[in-house]
Amino acid sequence: MTANTVADAVRRYLKRLEPGTVFTPAELVHARLGSEDAVRQALRRLASAGDVRRLSKGYYDIPRVNPRIGVLSPTPEAIIAAHKRKTGATIERPEVDAANKLGLTTQVVARPVYRTNLFPRDLNIGGQRIRLRTAGPRSLAGKADDPAELVIDALQAIGKAHITDVQIAKLRDFVRSHSLEKKLRQRARRASSWMLPVVDKILARDQEAHG
Repeated sequence: MTANTVADAVRRYLKRLEPGTVFTPAELVHARLGSEDAVRQALRRLASAGDVRRLSKGYYDIPRVNPRIGVLSPTPEAIIAAHKRKTGATIERPEVDAANKLGLTTQVVARPVYRTNLFPRDLNIGGQRIRLRTAGPRSLAGKADDPAELVIDALQAIGKAHITDVQIAKLRDFVRSHSLEKKLRQRARRASSWMLPVVDKILARDQEAHG
């Protein structure tokens, strides 16, 4: 394949990606678009033309553009997705994300901490600083979409000294709406000891909670 042929193939491939997608040259090589050297050369040409953006060594994205602000930074989620594809790692959300999803906090961390099954490391890609912290397989296996795990993560993110009655009431509503009473009680057995009385409050009946 000639350099122009590889560049055309890469361009067609990237047009199918959503703006904001982070990708690696290895993905294009695995897609049989060309050799490693040819793909990297094509990406250099596309980056010079502004069609893609080089974020750091081995990472590129399709830039998102806001009409008022201009070119936006890649999201941590897009970077994590590309890193997972590149390394085959298991990576899960930061605990503060669980608290945000449940409406318990609006806190935004400048350097989110994700859990992974690989060695800990820091990613500094496209202006985003992301910390990967090693976690055991028990805390990673199939937990990302577990609503009971979401509650535990949210409590961990808020911390013992900062949990309020309003937050407990929100968690109680979430647990009841998803029928999580049994699962949360079981999961709490493996949680930090300080969470046990908090979980008891979440699982309490209305009359007990206000008694």
